[in-house]
Amino acid sequence: MSAILTAWRVEDVLDAAVQTLINGRCRQAYVHDMRGGLQAVHSSVELLSRAAKRGGVDEARLTSIAGLAKRAMANQEQALIGIVNQITMPPEAASTFDLAQLLTDVQQFLRNDTAHKDIRFEIHAIPDATVSAPRAKLRSLLVGFVALCVDALPAGALLRADLARMAGHVEIEIRSGLSFAPVRNGADLMHHVGDALPPHELVLGALQRLALAHGGGVEFLPQQDPGVEVGATGIAEAALLRVRLPLAPP
Repeated sequence: MSAILTAWRVEDVLDAAVQTLINGRCRQAYVHDMRGGLQAVHSSVELLSRAAKRGGVDEARLTSIAGLAKRAMANQEQALIGIVNQITMPPEAASTFDLAQLLTDVQQFLRNDTAHKDIRFEIHAIPDATVSAPRAKLRSLLVGFVALCVDALPAGALLRADLARMAGHVEIEIRSGLSFAPVRNGADLMHHVGDALPPHELVLGALQRLALAHGGGVEFLPQQDPGVEVGATGIAEAALLRVRLPLAPP
């Protein structure tokens, strides 16, 4: 263990474990996104091929169809680059972005997961929810958290995300009717690195580290007593997650 920690910070080890967990859980969502882009490329190329075989199609029409195929291929290339970055999560500087749009991206990415269990994922946005943080990493962690909630919720449940401005910060409150066993700090987790750590503890711990590093914080309200059995995912019954990040300067 000491040799590993010489080359890696505790947070690096935990972040790598979190990303591995999220990638494994969301592999079907990644596959669906790749297939959607490939279908668009195939459809546009097939349309171009049919037009060429049919003959009698004017040059402007062929040029238009060729442009459609090129855009589909360019979009697929960008989508694949995005998926590779989501999977590998390279080092990322903080950027300015809208939290409401980020939540919409999470909702869209997990649309098949929520539809499969008939779970309603509602977002209640506000205007001007602009913050500064590593966007891709925050998105990945929220994807991981929402996916864990989807796994633990019964079919037909409601998952609700509310945005609010509070004293120079933007808050995300995710209400799922679920609560979580207490999250240990990174040093404590490293003492149990050989154990099967609850997925929620890895994801929420990473969310907490990210928020604190950028002037925010994370709250879990309420938390379960450590002695309460919460199942394999570490999730039990009743409450909310609150993530707070400072508003980006105008």
